[in-house]
Amino acid sequence: MKKSIVFKWFVLTVLLISTMFLFIGITQNYFFERYYINKKSDTLKMDMNEYLNLAAKKGMEAASGDFFKNNHVWITKLDEYGRICDVENYYIEVRLKNESQGNLRIPMYSFEGKFSSAVLFSLIVGDEVIIDTVNIADERIPYQIQTDSTGVVNLNIANKLHGPYADKAYSHLSTGLYRGRITKTVFPERMEYISFPYNEQYFLEQVKEFQAGLLADNAKPLQRTEEHSATENFAEYKIIIKPVIENGVTGYIFAMTSLQPVDEAISVIRQFYPYFFGFAFLCVIFLAFIFSKWLAKPLISINQITGKMANMDFSEKLPVRSGDEIGQLSRNINYLSSQMEAYIGQLKQDLDKEKQLENTRKEFIAGVSHELKTPLAVMKSCLSILKDGIAAEKKEHYFQAMEDEIQRMDFLVVNMLDLAKFESGTYKPEMAPFEIDKVIMEVCRSLNEQIQEKNLSLTLRLCSQMVVGHKGLISRVITNFLSNAIRHTENGHAIIIAVSCNGQTAEISVENQGSPISEEDRKKIWDQFYRVEARTSKAGMGLGLSISREILELHHAVYGVENTQDGVRFFFSLPVQT
Repeated sequence: MKKSIVFKWFVLTVLLISTMFLFIGITQNYFFERYYINKKSDTLKMDMNEYLNLAAKKGMEAASGDFFKNNHVWITKLDEYGRICDVENYYIEVRLKNESQGNLRIPMYSFEGKFSSAVLFSLIVGDEVIIDTVNIADERIPYQIQTDSTGVVNLNIANKLHGPYADKAYSHLSTGLYRGRITKTVFPERMEYISFPYNEQYFLEQVKEFQAGLLADNAKPLQRTEEHSATENFAEYKIIIKPVIENGVTGYIFAMTSLQPVDEAISVIRQFYPYFFGFAFLCVIFLAFIFSKWLAKPLISINQITGKMANMDFSEKLPVRSGDEIGQLSRNINYLSSQMEAYIGQLKQDLDKEKQLENTRKEFIAGVSHELKTPLAVMKSCLSILKDGIAAEKKEHYFQAMEDEIQRMDFLVVNMLDLAKFESGTYKPEMAPFEIDKVIMEVCRSLNEQIQEKNLSLTLRLCSQMVVGHKGLISRVITNFLSNAIRHTENGHAIIIAVSCNGQTAEISVENQGSPISEEDRKKIWDQFYRVEARTSKAGMGLGLSISREILELHHAVYGVENTQDGVRFFFSLPVQT
C-alpha cells in the first residue's frame, strides 16, 4: 500500500524539525546558557565601571536610580563595612548622651519595623532612643534602635548575635549599648515616595546578607571580584561584588541583575541565532530542491491535461500511478473531465428546453392576444353602432358595454404585469405576522355581493391564529381561491372556508360543491390562461390561479388542489408565529 503524500511530508518534516530542535537543544544545553550568563556578567561589569563615573558626577543615589531606570540593573556603592555609602534621603541623626561619644548618623534602609516599615515614621525628633551596635575598630554599626513605644531592628545581624538561632561565627564580635536623643530625621513624606535603592527589598536583603558576612570576617576586605547567584519567586539573579580602593580605603560596588528579562534575552538570542538559522537555511534550500524535483513530475502531466480540458478536449485522461493526494488529484481531474463532458451534453438539452420555453412564451403572447381580441372587437362594434346612429335609444347600454370591456382589459393588463413581476425572481415580499382569520373575513365581505347573487351558503371554520407572510398578497390568494369557488359553484350550493393549525403551520382551505377536476386538468390548472371550461358557465381570464401559485411559491408555501366527496378543495399553508 502506497503511503499518502501527507504521511511522506510528515515524516520528512518531522526529521527536519527534529534535527533543528536537536541542534537547538544541544546548543542551548551546552553553549547557550553559559553564553547567556557570561554575556550578562560582562555587561554587568561594564555597567559597574560606568556607575563609578556617573556616581562621581551625580552622586551615589542619583546614579543608582538612573542605572535601574535605564539598564534594569540594581547597583549601589558600599563602604568597607558593607554599608551603603552617602545615604542622603533616608537616615536619622542621634546626639549620644555621653557628649564625648559625639553624634551618630544612622542610615535607615537596613532596619525593619516590628510590624511594618511604617514604624520608621514613629521615630520623631526629640525622642530618646537606645541603640545596639556592633563595634569593629573605631566603627559603631547600629543594628537595633528602641524608643519607649516601639523600635526597629536589622534582623540579618540581630538574629545572628542573639536568640535561639545565634550563629557562633559572630560570637567574637564586640557589641555596645548607647543612649541618645534624635536630633534629625530624613524620611520621605509617604512610603511610596521612598527612592531607589531603599524601596527594593530583595536587593537590600542581599546587601545586608553581604554586610553580615563581612562582619563575621571582621570586615576583612575582599581580594577579588565575587559572583553569586540567587533565586526569588522562581526568578534567578546574578550578583557581582567588586572591591574598589579609594584613598587607601576599600569599598565595594554591589550590583544585581535578573537573568530573565524578556527583552534582554531576545537580544542575546538574536546574537546567537544567526549561526543556527544560517545552517538551517542551507538545509531547507537543499531539501526544497529535492522536494520540488520529486513533486513537479506529476504536476507537469496534470498541467498538460488540464490545458487540453481548457480547450474543450476531454479525450485524454491522466494516469493514476499512486494512492496519495497526487493520485487522488489525478482521479478528481479525470472525474471533472467526465463531468464537464456530461454537463456540456446537459447544456445542449437545456438549450432544447429553452426553445420549448420560447414556444411557451409565444403561446402566452397568443393567449394574451386572444384575451384582448374579444373586448377590442366588442368595443369596435359598439363604436360602429354609435357612429352610425343605430339604436340611439340604447346608447347608454353600448357605453356601459365598452366601459365593462375597458375594465376587463385593465384588469387583464394589471394581472399580467403582476404575474411578470412575481415570475421575475427579483421581487421579495416583506414578511410580517398577521391574523389570518381577520384577512379571511375581509375577503368574504368584499365578495359578499357575488355570494348573495348566486344564493350560496358560505361556512367559515376559522380560528384566531397569527401567521407569517405578506398580508396583502395572501389576501389576494384567498380572494382568487374564493372567486374561483364562487364562479364554479352552482346556485344554492355551499362553500366552506377552514383554517386548521398543527402548532407549526396553519392550513387555509377553500372547498366548494361542484364537479370534480380531472387528473389532466389538475396538472394544468395553475398554468396561465388555462380554464376548465366544463366546470363553469362563465369563464375567467385564467390568470388568478397562476398569480396565486407565484405568490405562494414566493412564500415557500405548500399548496395544491384536490377533489373531495362533494366538490373541489384548494389549500395552502403558512408558518405560525412562534
